[in-house]
Amino acid sequence: MGGRHDVVCIEAKKLFDLCVQEHRVERSFRVEGISDGHDVEVDCHIDTHRISCREVSDRKCVDHHKHREQVCLAIEVPVSLRLVNRSTGKVLRRLHRKVLIPKKVVLTVPPGADVECEATGDCCCVFDHENHEIHCVFDLCITIKSKGTVEVLVPVLGDCRPRECHAVRDACRKADHW
Repeated sequence: MGGRHDVVCIEAKKLFDLCVQEHRVERSFRVEGISDGHDVEVDCHIDTHRISCREVSDRKCVDHHKHREQVCLAIEVPVSLRLVNRSTGKVLRRLHRKVLIPKKVVLTVPPGADVECEATGDCCCVFDHENHEIHCVFDLCITIKSKGTVEVLVPVLGDCRPRECHAVRDACRKADHW
């Protein structure tokens, strides 16, 4: 190649900052129409693919030089609840609710960067016959990220050239060689 290297400009997503926090939330949901004679179990499911995250106020500068901003978020966690008769297995009621979690964090957020949230978790719920309420505890792991598109100069030493694939006999039976 004679010592000459090309340079290309690539547009890519950059993760500027992220933080992770465990968060426990307790919520109650009113339910009508369940008779007192039923032994009720509550199945709870968090739809982690539909969690939404939005900024609810202007960012407040914490450190101008490092682009550190205080961000106030509303995180909505969709929850599906099923009330099931324990003795028969019959579904008595299905409910879909959103658990709203306010969250304040400090992140590096340069101009043009977006703030995104992800969450995983589980829940435990009980039905209170006396008050006709479902009481739930949600244990969540919330990840908040600041991301943005950047342009990166990359030295090019050559093209990516594919190599020929070779079959290996009995590779599937000898998985321990990997």
